[in-house]
Amino acid sequence: MTLDRSLALVIAVLFGLILSAGAFVVVGGGNRQLSTSKMNEMQATALLLTSSMAQAASLSATHADRMAKDPLVIALMKAGDRDGLTRLLQPAYAALASEAGVNMLHFHTADIKSFLRVQDPKNFGQDLSSIRPMILAANRSRVLQKGLEVGLAGLSLRAVAPIVEGDTLIGTVEVGVELKSLIELAKSASGADFALFLSPAMTGLSPQGATPPKDLAGLAIEAATDTALFQTLYDRREIGLSREPVQGMAEVEGKRFGTFAQPLLDYSGRMIGTILIARDFSDLDSGFRRAVATAAIVTIVGMIAAFSVVTIAIRAMVIRPLAELADYAEAEAAGTGAKASPAEDGLADYRRLRRAVGALSDRASTRTPDGGAA
Repeated sequence: MTLDRSLALVIAVLFGLILSAGAFVVVGGGNRQLSTSKMNEMQATALLLTSSMAQAASLSATHADRMAKDPLVIALMKAGDRDGLTRLLQPAYAALASEAGVNMLHFHTADIKSFLRVQDPKNFGQDLSSIRPMILAANRSRVLQKGLEVGLAGLSLRAVAPIVEGDTLIGTVEVGVELKSLIELAKSASGADFALFLSPAMTGLSPQGATPPKDLAGLAIEAATDTALFQTLYDRREIGLSREPVQGMAEVEGKRFGTFAQPLLDYSGRMIGTILIARDFSDLDSGFRRAVATAAIVTIVGMIAAFSVVTIAIRAMVIRPLAELADYAEAEAAGTGAKASPAEDGLADYRRLRRAVGALSDRASTRTPDGGAA
């Protein structure tokens, strides 16, 4: 390889290393920023759902407490007038169902038996004392209870208020909100997908009230905005019980999803499952990969440009002057006039120049002091 190309290649490589180091710093900073943005976005999305659930629980508690203190409700409960209570509350239930996602308005007697389901008036009389701890807690403490609970109809967000007259407990009233509507609203607001996974091992009851599966460590989807997606994540063991929030990434059908799991707690603080959030980050990741590719292209183009510029500069500043000087020295050594020759490799021109200078030195040393030959 010629001198100019060797020097140009070395300088181009050094220039490329400098560009690569700069690109590495920029890309690394961008990657950290992207990871932080993903984490913050997932946490904000989780907060959106939990805030929605807290607001729904407060709404349910407000309506349950108001009904429990309504004199007409107390009178009808004391009289055992199921039909009258149904007629009184059907309009209120219809309004709450359409506007607030309420799917349950349930009254219970003081001995914890179902008295009236306004949404299903013909279904009553069941003993709930062994399967509805929230009702039992409200009945015994005479204090309003609110939060998640697994019942015969599955997981629901409920509030149970005691119906009391003086010191006498008449019964309890329960208002429940459908979780499916909450997670659908959260998806509309955030663009992410949500799922609630229940652990039969923790609740002792399957989501639909059936016999618990043999694999008590398994999770079951109670509600989801995209059941197929979350079932795939579960089959890949991307989902599990954890007492701390867990964030990760998963690829499904060519798309990259950010996942965020946090404990699902019932009204008493017991962990009964997992809330999982999945957000499609494919566009963000594609943009980052384009940035990496751009940095690589800039580095390569910079190396090529540096190689070309340095090659031209060395030829103009070193190789051509050296060749002309070598031609002139050779011509002087031969005793002829100087003649121009095409530029050669710088090392070859340097060797020619050394030989010509050596020849001139030999000629000078063989001359006598008076200018004649020795």
